Amino acid sequence: MTQSATSPQLLFEPPGPGPWSQDPVHFPRPVTRYLQETQPPSFKRGTNSFARFYGMLIDGLQVGYVNGFCYNQVVPAPDAEIPERFKRAEQVFAQKLWREQLRDWDENRKPSSIATHRELQAVNPDALSDAELAAYLTRCRDHHSAMIAQHMSFTGGAVMPIGDFLAHVGDWTGLPPSELLGLMRGSAAVSAGGSDEMERLKRAFAQDPAAR
Repeated sequence: MTQSATSPQLLFEPPGPGPWSQDPVHFPRPVTRYLQETQPPSFKRGTNSFARFYGMLIDGLQVGYVNGFCYNQVVPAPDAEIPERFKRAEQVFAQKLWREQLRDWDENRKPSSIATHRELQAVNPDALSDAELAAYLTRCRDHHSAMIAQHMSFTGGAVMPIGDFLAHVGDWTGLPPSELLGLMRGSAAVSAGGSDEMERLKRAFAQDPAAR
């Protein structure tokens, strides 16, 4: 008997009505059951947040899984909210509201998130009872879910101004986005791997002739 005769055939049915697109960049392979449980509500919450903040005509992205493969679907904004979304979009570019998000990230969200990361990492799971371990793992899961939502809610701040730049300068010059994006190289230290740890490492090398 051949292998094809004994292996069950996988059926790829849409995860729901409407159009869906597979996400081969972030998830080229089937994802774990843990992520299938954790990602959808937090992903939808985060994308809904940035869509509202930037006056986009979508209500966010929802996630579905087929045989473990991740698919996304764009959810349109409610009709009743369209006029307010247009007004908000005008404010976004007139007031450059992505800068407001950047301040919130630098001054509030990032320090708070790092503090929680370190608090969770400081726990020694081996020292916990079964009940304590279950409670700790639940905290980790809930924090992870919150971080997924936070990550997506701040995606607009990275995409909107760059997308606006690419659209306008591309029209003016006829240059492709790949060339225009090169102009951004080195403009953000964090995108180049910059960190406090890296700066300390550089200073240590600079002060050590043998290391140099």
